[in-house]
Amino acid sequence: MEAAGPPQARRCCREALEKLFPRLCFLCSLVTYALVGAALFSVIEGSQDLGAEDGGLEEFLEKLCGILKCNRTVEEGRKQDLRKLLQEVKPHWFSKSADWTFLSSLFFCCTVLSTVGYGHIYPSTRLGKYLFMLYALFGIPLMFLVLTDTGDILATILSTSYNRFRKLPFLPPPLGTWCSRLLCRRRPEAKPEDKAVPRISISAQELPGPRPGGGPSAPGANMELFERLLAQEKQNTLQLPPVAMERSTSCPELASGRPSYSIISNLDEVGRQVETFDIPLPIIVLVIFVYISCAAAILPIWEKQLDFENAFYFCFVTLTTIGFGDTVLEHPHFFLFFSIYIIIGMEIVCIAFRLVQNRLIHIYKHLLLFFTKGKFKCPVKE
Repeated sequence: MEAAGPPQARRCCREALEKLFPRLCFLCSLVTYALVGAALFSVIEGSQDLGAEDGGLEEFLEKLCGILKCNRTVEEGRKQDLRKLLQEVKPHWFSKSADWTFLSSLFFCCTVLSTVGYGHIYPSTRLGKYLFMLYALFGIPLMFLVLTDTGDILATILSTSYNRFRKLPFLPPPLGTWCSRLLCRRRPEAKPEDKAVPRISISAQELPGPRPGGGPSAPGANMELFERLLAQEKQNTLQLPPVAMERSTSCPELASGRPSYSIISNLDEVGRQVETFDIPLPIIVLVIFVYISCAAAILPIWEKQLDFENAFYFCFVTLTTIGFGDTVLEHPHFFLFFSIYIIIGMEIVCIAFRLVQNRLIHIYKHLLLFFTKGKFKCPVKE
């Protein structure tokens, strides 16, 4: 018994590594992809200053000076011209090469991969736009793959925590338990002879050996039938050995390929936990509220222009991938440390949206059944 300890621990470690290997590959691929994109965009976009070369900026400044050269009693037409002219302002006129540093480019790549797209930073050169389209074409699916894999972990953790929380002794039983108890109390107690006894129906054609005769069953017939049933079960068990056992026994060289098959099976299971996730929606909403509140309390530490309310609004816009861009961070480099926070938060919000979607489908089904039954109940006039 003592010698079986180290092999058992070794096998558990190997299985844990096989399950973690695909997730580490996804995460490392995403990080590498973001770093390569940041290096490319910082070289392409940061090497040119379009604001100094664009002639539209000089024309805009001349028009602005012409409008402002007037008395203090400005006419209403001048105000309208000034409003229209200010709408023609292009952000890249006032951008500098320093705005496309490596960290700024990394922040831009994170907004692209997460499909947030705030809008205050974007490629301006022709080569940068072409590279952006190609970069997003492969990067966004990779990001969704990481989100799906992260969602499996979160779904498992949340489901396990919720089930353990429900088993606490001081919590009242759920509503379904109360209903079942009330129904059990209303039903009359069944007598012992009225209780349904499970019956097993066995066809004689499915069992090996000679068929029983048509005469009355002898006292030893049940014992003979039971022995034949056990013989058939034993035969089926012996005819279906595990595949890995055959390969390792017949060809020991294939035993080294076991981890690859386990890893492939783990890859096939990506997204299964999220599909079977089922937790009450108010609990997920509470988790989202607490999750965003924690970040909203930390963000104003370095973003002095934000208070808790605006920070909460900014985090919600980010995690839902809406990305209005009306809030511009003064120190976006610090926000890069929230990359893991953004990935996990986006997945929690995605789980909440999926639960809402399931509830809506359930409501639509009930509505369709209600209207369909009402339609069939209506008498048809001839």
